[in-house]
Amino acid sequence: MIWKTRTHEYTATVCQRTGKTCPALARMARAMAQAMAEAHPVATSEFEIEGSSELTHCPEGCTARFRAQPDQMRVFCGTDAAANTKQLDDYADMIFGTDIQTMPSGIIATPPCAMLEVLALKPREPVQMAVHISA
Repeated sequence: MIWKTRTHEYTATVCQRTGKTCPALARMARAMAQAMAEAHPVATSEFEIEGSSELTHCPEGCTARFRAQPDQMRVFCGTDAAANTKQLDDYADMIFGTDIQTMPSGIIATPPCAMLEVLALKPREPVQMAVHISA
């Protein structure tokens, strides 16, 4: 599922346990995007947070691991606590990316049951009237 706000684009996979998109995951992502936007004026572009959270409203009782930067956030549900973050990111690149990528099978022992990626939208540049007239 893909949706946008004025500031972010959200892309979520279907939960492999419930067969639906997860509203708890979407709520967590919106809250994280809002927190990152509020931190933006006082944080550098290298600011990053990483951690995990219990999705208390998830009917399956999932733990979500997340990594958030000002321009991109990713949340992985139902993964092992010891799962390698780089491998999870490579897996997300394969799922969410536009380039064709492959990974060896079994590199992630327990793939996420659901994932969500949030990308910050770039502000649009205002177009001058002269540009429209000359085109």
